[in-house]
Amino acid sequence: MSDTSVFDQPLVFGLDIGTRNVVGTVGYKTENEFVVVAQYMLEHETRAMLDGQIHDIGRVGHTIAKVKEELESQIGQELTEVCIAAAGRVLKTVTTNISYDFPEETVVTGEDIHTLDLLGIEKAQSILKEMNDTRYKFYCVGYSVMKYFLNDEPFSSLESHKAERISEDIIVTFLPEDVVDGLYSAVAQAGLEVANMTLEPIAAINVAIPENYRLLNIALVDIGAGTSDISVTRDGSIIAYGMIPLAGDEITELIVQSYLVDFNTAEQIKLSSGMEDQVTYKDIMMIEHTIPSKDVWKLTEPVVDKMTTEVAAKIKELNGDKSVSAAFIVGGGGKIHGYTEMLAEKLDLPAE
Repeated sequence: MSDTSVFDQPLVFGLDIGTRNVVGTVGYKTENEFVVVAQYMLEHETRAMLDGQIHDIGRVGHTIAKVKEELESQIGQELTEVCIAAAGRVLKTVTTNISYDFPEETVVTGEDIHTLDLLGIEKAQSILKEMNDTRYKFYCVGYSVMKYFLNDEPFSSLESHKAERISEDIIVTFLPEDVVDGLYSAVAQAGLEVANMTLEPIAAINVAIPENYRLLNIALVDIGAGTSDISVTRDGSIIAYGMIPLAGDEITELIVQSYLVDFNTAEQIKLSSGMEDQVTYKDIMMIEHTIPSKDVWKLTEPVVDKMTTEVAAKIKELNGDKSVSAAFIVGGGGKIHGYTEMLAEKLDLPAE
């Protein structure tokens, strides 16, 4: 967030703290869209994050600080608050229903709906506490309302209607406290305060799938470096979120082992194989090799097969043990050769 000394609108600063890089975006909201005024991306210098979780807080904080400084120079203002999205391999979701009865028929306000959401989150937390079979303490990182009910009848919006009872079906997502603490600490080291936090698949679906598409039974798969984030829509709302700790890094690590290269060179081999017929690289002995991209595809095929098998299984699990009507693939990890074709086959969908 920022003041409005240069721009007419209050600015919002968002950070995607990914396993491979940190992307910062500054912009403002109009009625129908988000206008970007500055953007900057910077790769982590070392593998300071694994599977979407911060391992080296100091190094990640240093990268965030550099992104912040670059954006400040672009907009000519200081940034003090940031909105972040969280990922992590141990994602828990709880779906529940919550109702609130008014003493008498009342016009529903935005505050009443917010109270209902908080009651839903509280109920989900107590459900999770009972079923938690891990050593982790969990923290709520986001929620989506699946359906609203006005006097037990489904309604798309409750505000300004008269009601005796309001209720909602809500899906609440949780991550382990140490994942969240790591993010907050890294952001604080960069001299920023967290103004808002959400879950990565929630952020992705709000950008990639407009509300009018959500009537369809669609899966969105966001394949990053450390995690593959999944969200599923049906009947106009988001019905489920999931995450698996298999993504682009699995492929890069295989290339490291097979071609005797460092991690960054393996990343270049992976990227080049998707765009060019041949790949040229130097191994750790500084010997230069030129290989056909098809060799890289053949090497990575078993890993891509494993990734798509797990993603397809998770989509079906989230969707009531059946496939979806369509799947959208976003994120750098999904650009590897053969990924979309393999996933389509496992979901019984046309490759398009």
